[in-house]
Amino acid sequence: MATRDDNDAETGPAAGSDALPEAAPEHVAIPGWLPPVLYAVVTLVLFRAFVFSGDMLFGADTEGLGYMARAFYAEALKGGDFPLWNPIILGGTPFLESLAGGDSLYPPSALLLLLLEPFRALGWKLVLHVWLAGLFTYGWTRALGVSRAAALVAGLGYMVGPFFVSLAWPAHDGKMFVTALTPLLFWAVERWFARGGLGALAGIGGVVALAIVTTHFQMAYFLFGATGAYALFRTLQGVRGRGPAPRSVASPWIRFAAFVGISVVGAGAAGVQLLPALDYIGDASRRSQTTTQASPEENRIYASSWGMHPEEAVSSLFVPEFVGASVYSGGWTDGTYWGRNVFKYNSEYVGLGLLLLAVVGFFGGRRRALRIFMAALAAVALLYTLNTWTPVWGIFYALVPGLKLFRAPSMVIFLTGFGIATLAAFGVDRVLAWTAARRADEGARGQQVLWGAVGLLIVGLLLAQSGALLDLWTSVLYGDMAPNKAQALQNAAPFIGRGFLVAAVLAAAVAGVVWAGRKSWLKPSGVVLLLAAVVAVDGGRVSDRFLVTKPFDDFAVRGPVEDFLLERQAVDAPFRVLDLGGAQAGGGDVRMGMWGLDLAGGHHPNDLRRYRELVGMEGGGQPQNLFVSPNVNRILNVRFVVWFAAQFGPLEEVGIPGFGLGEAVTGTRMQNGQPYEVVYELPTVERARLVGAAEILDDDRSVSRILDPAFDPGTTAVVAPSEAALEAVDGLGGGIPEGAVEWLEEGTDRIRLRVTSDRAALLVVSENWYPTWHATVDGTDVPVLRAYHTLQAVPVPAGTHEVVVEVRVDGPLRTGLFLTAGCGLLLLGLAGASWRRARGREQNDD
Repeated sequence: MATRDDNDAETGPAAGSDALPEAAPEHVAIPGWLPPVLYAVVTLVLFRAFVFSGDMLFGADTEGLGYMARAFYAEALKGGDFPLWNPIILGGTPFLESLAGGDSLYPPSALLLLLLEPFRALGWKLVLHVWLAGLFTYGWTRALGVSRAAALVAGLGYMVGPFFVSLAWPAHDGKMFVTALTPLLFWAVERWFARGGLGALAGIGGVVALAIVTTHFQMAYFLFGATGAYALFRTLQGVRGRGPAPRSVASPWIRFAAFVGISVVGAGAAGVQLLPALDYIGDASRRSQTTTQASPEENRIYASSWGMHPEEAVSSLFVPEFVGASVYSGGWTDGTYWGRNVFKYNSEYVGLGLLLLAVVGFFGGRRRALRIFMAALAAVALLYTLNTWTPVWGIFYALVPGLKLFRAPSMVIFLTGFGIATLAAFGVDRVLAWTAARRADEGARGQQVLWGAVGLLIVGLLLAQSGALLDLWTSVLYGDMAPNKAQALQNAAPFIGRGFLVAAVLAAAVAGVVWAGRKSWLKPSGVVLLLAAVVAVDGGRVSDRFLVTKPFDDFAVRGPVEDFLLERQAVDAPFRVLDLGGAQAGGGDVRMGMWGLDLAGGHHPNDLRRYRELVGMEGGGQPQNLFVSPNVNRILNVRFVVWFAAQFGPLEEVGIPGFGLGEAVTGTRMQNGQPYEVVYELPTVERARLVGAAEILDDDRSVSRILDPAFDPGTTAVVAPSEAALEAVDGLGGGIPEGAVEWLEEGTDRIRLRVTSDRAALLVVSENWYPTWHATVDGTDVPVLRAYHTLQAVPVPAGTHEVVVEVRVDGPLRTGLFLTAGCGLLLLGLAGASWRRARGREQNDD
């Protein structure tokens, strides 16, 4: 006997279509307070080790740079200042332009940094956004007309999704923020197309601005593309007379134009962050070497890197244990990543329970066109993450502007998770409809699909346990596996079989709950409760593996070496330290920056390109020129080198030309008496000094000239060509100036000096040059020249003068500030007008 799900056949204009604006039936009474409270409880349980302790939430990038940069910013904010420059690492970096402070303008982050210790604020902002993700998903799916119970389950699944929560381990805060804001932006767009109103427009603009100031421009870009596609979809529905729409004379295309316009206004409201960053990325950032200045082949390799591969696809949809991870917290995430990327610090798993409910959502029901759109969004995003394994990434790469600036296609998985969570809400409503129906055959086809999924996972379990699955995989899809990956696969193999077993049990739980509901063995409330539990356990069990805490004191360890350097800093003229120890031994560690020591090395994903060229750093590599050239150490004011003797051996035996004349001044030893860290003091020049001669050389020749052993940077500057440079060099007195440089003020983005010279000279400041630096001599503006490829030089006449060198709000930063003020006021005006209209309607109703 043939079976039929209700609403499968479109017998009328409303059946199975988007022409039904009314909400789904409420089979289960869900009080308004339950979603926020439930989501709060689940969030607290998920982050229990952090919330109920005084520890920090571990994050790889938190230790690599995040804490130091946020602590620097928090200290400035609490002191009533906003830094325009961060002088601590890599010769100094522009604060907003280089995104040195990350989410510094993102309101939740800034507020938490003001209220809490930075290491606690860094964890609490992630806790907050997991909770918000649930609320926003609940609101978005309710706006689509699903029941409260269905929205409750969808929000729960989205907020605990490992594709979202596991980003805490690598400390990819910006990705988590944009993922949490995704349902909020879709909610605002749906509200605009369904109901209209100035409030909805203001909401769209506001969320666009928030997404940008998270400073994860790549995630925001993909989010804006997805919401733009959704807005176009809703516009075409309006043209066809389908889908909920406001009762107004405005045509669908006018509504679409308003959406585009308010999105531009929202971007303008974030202009103070957006414009300086875009200008910086074009030339100044090291990223330009792999984007704007790279060859087509180099850029394609860069843009497709850190994508997903077939084994990650299995992990993202069905069995998270399949590809393993590299988070080294024991169990299936410890040394088990055998995929083709270098390592894996997160999981792209979207949740099998949500996926099965999403599939159920296609067995009849409301808003069929919307369900098809969300399925297409999820599928296209998934295919995009697989980079060159499918044509989808290549098509987007060739046709969509801006993608050549980005890498890591795998991060687009958040749109797959979002689409599946949305569809799962419709799936829950289908299950509730089947539960409430009086016909025994309701939902029979959907039930068969669920049991079929259980069967397929059992087959996968048997193949995995026998070894046939992995043998087939490595012979057909992964024949060129490296030995270290083969070892990781061997480590992962027992967990892969176990993962298929868990997946089969979860699928059977979903199928069993649906079956019990259809047979009236469970009431609708019981169905919702059990589905919510399955979804929470499914995502939570994986996300929990990536939430690790650490005592802050174990991270921020200050020892005798730091004490010595800080004592010298208190009495000496400014100097830099080259720290070769720490977690990123070899010059990349930033640990000493936590105490305000200026570092010649460090780690930054977006630092100044010319500084890297001077010190010889490529990618995440070591500053090679600091090892081979005393000249580079001198001009960068490197006075102390912290040598990691425990790893590299005695410096005297290794022989580093760049440190050849260094003298050991202090250090620490291991328990066996062998040196652990040794501090060497190098001969250097002062941070601010006078030179009387200069050579004008373009960038292609300047670094090689500095590296030349015959060149003396103590007496001669190398200056980049410009009209101001020609005039300044022509006016120099030559020789070695007699005089002095006295420090009157040393700030993060302003220094004031008293300079005395017996002749016209260049005041060289060992700080990175950037166009926002300006100088005055006795109050008169003078040019800041670019010297030694990346540093600063200020022309000063003979005599005694007061010189101020400072970062000013200038160029794109100034333009962006005005844009933020204007567009922000416009958004506030729209929100205020909407509020006044709503109050007026309430008073009229009274």
